[in-house]
Amino acid sequence: MVSVDYRRPPEHPIPIPYDDSWTSLKWVFTHIAGCGPENWLNKHADFSKVFLAGDSAGANITHHMTMRAAKEKLSPHLSGSGISGIILVHPYFWSKTPVDDKDTTDVTTRSRSETLWRIASPNSKDGVDDPFINVVQAESVDISGLGCRKVLVMVAELDLLVRQDWCYAAKLERSGWKGEVEVMETEGEKHVFHLKNPDTEKAHELVKKFASFIKGD
Repeated sequence: MVSVDYRRPPEHPIPIPYDDSWTSLKWVFTHIAGCGPENWLNKHADFSKVFLAGDSAGANITHHMTMRAAKEKLSPHLSGSGISGIILVHPYFWSKTPVDDKDTTDVTTRSRSETLWRIASPNSKDGVDDPFINVVQAESVDISGLGCRKVLVMVAELDLLVRQDWCYAAKLERSGWKGEVEVMETEGEKHVFHLKNPDTEKAHELVKKFASFIKGD
């Protein structure tokens, strides 16, 4: 497993976290022929089964890296994106207006999310309708070219982002993307609950599903 310690806003505003993640992903794929700078990866990494995953903002980045991998080759040794699947845990997608009739309409809540995005991405002209964050609602954002064969979207029932995440899965299915998408919802839990309370039964269930998805069980 390789974990990316990308630089974070507000000290390092968007798109720096995306750029760092792409640079790291390309570095990983320098080992595909067994001659990269990290000997452990040369010996043990199985590039026939590469999965990307992230929580919250990391899940958002995972989506964008997989889109980019379909357009730009990570390695000259690849015929495709090189990514088998992705796991998006409570992905952070948002939009200026509710994504459906079940999404929150609370003005204070939506305003707070917009403020956070302005801090993270002060140079964004479109605010929370920036395509980095408005992946789901924006009709101009085409996700049919997602560069993997399978996707697991994990959502939490009480998460502010739950409707965005369900609608992401629905949009992916409608888009014409040639893959399989699965959604796991955890009832009665909030955003990234598994990081705050990792020893609970529901957190263990999430981790087990995460592992079984990668193994193909």
